[in-house]
Amino acid sequence: MRRYLLTVWVILGFATAVCAQQKAPASSLLWEIRGNGLHAPSYLFGTFHLMCQQDFSISPVLQEKLTRSKQFFGELKMDDPMLAMSLATKMKLEQGSLRELIGETDYPAVADSFQQITGMNLLLLNSFQPFMSTSLLTLKSITCTDQVQPETELMKLAVSAKLPIGGLETVDDQVQAIMREPLQDQVNSFKKIVLGFDSVKHMMRKMQDIYQQKNTEQLYRFIKENGGTDDFEMNMLIKRNRNWIPVMEKAMKEQPSFFAVGAGHLGGPQGVLALLKKKGYIVKPVLY
Repeated sequence: MRRYLLTVWVILGFATAVCAQQKAPASSLLWEIRGNGLHAPSYLFGTFHLMCQQDFSISPVLQEKLTRSKQFFGELKMDDPMLAMSLATKMKLEQGSLRELIGETDYPAVADSFQQITGMNLLLLNSFQPFMSTSLLTLKSITCTDQVQPETELMKLAVSAKLPIGGLETVDDQVQAIMREPLQDQVNSFKKIVLGFDSVKHMMRKMQDIYQQKNTEQLYRFIKENGGTDDFEMNMLIKRNRNWIPVMEKAMKEQPSFFAVGAGHLGGPQGVLALLKKKGYIVKPVLY
């Protein structure tokens, strides 16, 4: 359950501009990247992968920074029509079944709880890695019917502005990061989540509340304290952060870029912000 925790703001435009001049925010989910030879700034935005519609909006400032950029990057290349199918195909078990991994003793209770939560028979996922079942539970941990994926909404805006769409990593990269977690650890995590789902929903709500405070370091600390082992953090956050930096550098040197990644990747000593600073870039929080 702890491992599981590893994605709103419109004020008068004139008042926002005045406030921005008077006092820069101490933190933000939107960051400007300058210096180190860049001819124009690029921008980095931390998202929450799934939210209620009422909790997410694209402010005028956020829209301006995105549409005035020359290219858009998500964690993956989100305009790929085969993305979901490719990810699902690569998540298939090489041998055995999910039922065997869970064990006959625990399977009836786990399968019953899973169906109550998702409305889906767990046998439909019998040939997939436990991570797939956990991902479907995530969709139900946000307790509203009008859900929205912020990255998708930002990508739609980028498409309407005719920006090229790129990804900081490939599906293979993401799957490899997931696969570094042993199967039994994935199973144990899945069982804890499905059998303790009320606690999961509470933790998700708390994490959303922290996200809406727009404090990247506070969000990182919450994920660090509630998000699992050091190995999990290394594989799912730190290694991926390090791999993204060369891709971001190349893109920013070519032309001004807008990056949208999970906000949990921004903070901490090995977060994207810290890694950019170590490379010599100036990163500044933007009021939006």
